[in-house]
Amino acid sequence: MNLTARGWTVLGGGIAWCAIALGIGQRDLWWPGLFLVLLPLASWLVLLPGSGELRVERRVHPGRVTAGEAARVDLLLDPGGISLGGVARVRDRLPSGLGESHWYGYTAGLGMWSQVVTYEVRPGWRGRYRIGPLERSIADGLGLARSARTIPGESELLVTPRVEPLANLRSASGVGLATDTTLLRTGLGSADDVLIREYHQGDDVRRIHWRSTARTGQLMVRREERAWDPSATVLIDNRARGYSTRVHDERMEWAVSAAASICLHLLADNFDLTLVAADGGVLSPHRVGPGREAMVLEHLADLAADRAQTLRDALAVCNRGAEGQLQVAILSRVDAADATALAEASRHGRACWAILLASSAQLDAAQAATVREAGWRCVVAGPGTPVAAAWRELGIEESR
Repeated sequence: MNLTARGWTVLGGGIAWCAIALGIGQRDLWWPGLFLVLLPLASWLVLLPGSGELRVERRVHPGRVTAGEAARVDLLLDPGGISLGGVARVRDRLPSGLGESHWYGYTAGLGMWSQVVTYEVRPGWRGRYRIGPLERSIADGLGLARSARTIPGESELLVTPRVEPLANLRSASGVGLATDTTLLRTGLGSADDVLIREYHQGDDVRRIHWRSTARTGQLMVRREERAWDPSATVLIDNRARGYSTRVHDERMEWAVSAAASICLHLLADNFDLTLVAADGGVLSPHRVGPGREAMVLEHLADLAADRAQTLRDALAVCNRGAEGQLQVAILSRVDAADATALAEASRHGRACWAILLASSAQLDAAQAATVREAGWRCVVAGPGTPVAAAWRELGIEESR
């Protein structure tokens, strides 16, 4: 606790007044000078009892919100000591994504009682935000003295990407998704539903499929048909080279929102989902049980730009085993190495869909053509385009 600039000015003025009165031999003029000297000291003494410890409990409701939604912060203040008054204010330190910190006044009078200060934050971007620590300031009514303290303690607010509801694409050129038998049986292949495969030593010769054998030039056998077990792989291109160096790049935020919307849509349709990042990192939420959507959203909330140069490792992960009957890639940019990897991924008999993030018209057209030549359906979209519109466009891309 200390005097403000005004307090030091008044104190200095009082001392100067007393010195002048003493110098000219007018002792009666001491009293105004003495009053000016004592006034800031009295203010300092009045604030002293209330400048002690302030206990704070912070509650954030809810603890997880979607970008653009509001969260309420309640500050439960317990003075923990007797206050003789003053202008008391508190504010939380907020990261830039939660807006500007504001001071909020509370009562600091004679006595002790708990109070609640409430305010709202509305994050515009996904991520994990730390709210706090709390700053407390108590000043006298004249602004001569001030007590300022920082009270440690932080609370976390998780902001997940925006999610849009998506159509199931049943009416688009006979192509459906999940509940539509057309796509499940003709567009996507599963390790459990592939009825024809290569002959392995020990296979029953009675299961040889002669028509496929004649067409391929090698022995092919029938597999027993098993239950349908749809799966999908969603690849998000989070390579730093494809985005700007700003803290929050709109194209990347749109890509994350698109990935979240598609993943939750597929989970709702009971797909076995695999989410792959540019460095080959994998998230595979459990097929059954609660918490799958929350797991995906939390993972995407923390997703940052990566230093990977190509998508080769990520697409190699997508090509393993039976994963990725449906492959959906959200691409920032495509070069020759990426085109080769995309072409390799499309050779496995899977449905391959791509959303290319818009940058410039001429570059977008060239890169989209490259992706289509690699065997992928491709649409160009980005900030300003609803994710649902891009998703519907993928459904009619086949007819182009």
